[in-house]
Amino acid sequence: MSTTLNRTVLAADLRGSGGLFENLGNASATSLVTHCVASLGEVVDAWGGVVFKTLGDGLVATFVSAQDACGCAEHLHAQLRRLPEMDRVERAQLFVPQLRLRVALATGEVIEQDGDYFGDAVNVAARLIELTGDDEVLVTDSVLEAVPAELRASFRSLDRLAIRGRLEPV
Repeated sequence: MSTTLNRTVLAADLRGSGGLFENLGNASATSLVTHCVASLGEVVDAWGGVVFKTLGDGLVATFVSAQDACGCAEHLHAQLRRLPEMDRVERAQLFVPQLRLRVALATGEVIEQDGDYFGDAVNVAARLIELTGDDEVLVTDSVLEAVPAELRASFRSLDRLAIRGRLEPV
């Protein structure tokens, strides 16, 4: 059974994980990347989000509140920076600082079906992340419209961006 909902979708992607495989080997790099993504997932959970997809070195989650999704995005970056201090594994202390995080948010109607989410907001967040720089968060106008004015003031406009697979810019 499917349900139509209004949600904010957060897509997060680790950059630099490819180099870990060269430096650490497949098993160790996989372990480290998996550990990082799991740690990011814990932050999503703490902010009331639901991770519905992990993509190797990234994740996609939904939030009822755009404000919570924005707060989570900020804390995802902080969590990645804190991981070497939190993790007693020497390899993590050496290699996590090489990783960078990109986060993109879009708000809109989604279809929830058997714990997975579909819809334009999911697609926009997933494509917007391709344009996001390291250690940045990009959000759509729909996210900004859903947060309080005092939070809106902390964002700056990049104008409209063309994203892959979409006729109209966001």
